[in-house]
Amino acid sequence: MNFRLCDYNPETAAPHSDNGCGSHTDYGTFTIIFQDGTSGLELEGANAPGTWTPIPGDATVILTDWCAVVPSGGRISTARHRVRRVLGVRRLSAVLFVAPDLVVPLKPLEGVLPVRMFSDMVMREDMDVDTFKQVMGKRWRYREGNGEMINGEGTTQDGEIEAFIWA
Repeated sequence: MNFRLCDYNPETAAPHSDNGCGSHTDYGTFTIIFQDGTSGLELEGANAPGTWTPIPGDATVILTDWCAVVPSGGRISTARHRVRRVLGVRRLSAVLFVAPDLVVPLKPLEGVLPVRMFSDMVMREDMDVDTFKQVMGKRWRYREGNGEMINGEGTTQDGEIEAFIWA
């Protein structure tokens, strides 16, 4: 588990940007977001990519993540989300990330037939949670502007992860 306080402070934002946190999915099993009453969190429509639904600022939100998708055989999907800034408004959220132990193989549960074909790495059980977390982290650091990519400059974080997971 990892507990993080996210401070979307207008003093540290780019002056003309409404991006508090770009669209992404999380690596763990699920994420719980406790908000301070300030709007900004948005969820992408599962059946309508590119369509964003604002979540009330006083709602507590539970999101499903990649480490739930794989064991479920793809029956559970990730929840793509983002945070939009409101000019001049500070927003705080407390986020609890829950994930399996790092040594756990990332694979479908025994007896679960995937509804979609996973990559060979997943099906051979050659990937543990730590390896997957490192791939997600690499893309996160690049997306947030404090890491460099050698290959895949034009690839989105989620695009690379989906290629890593799905066949």
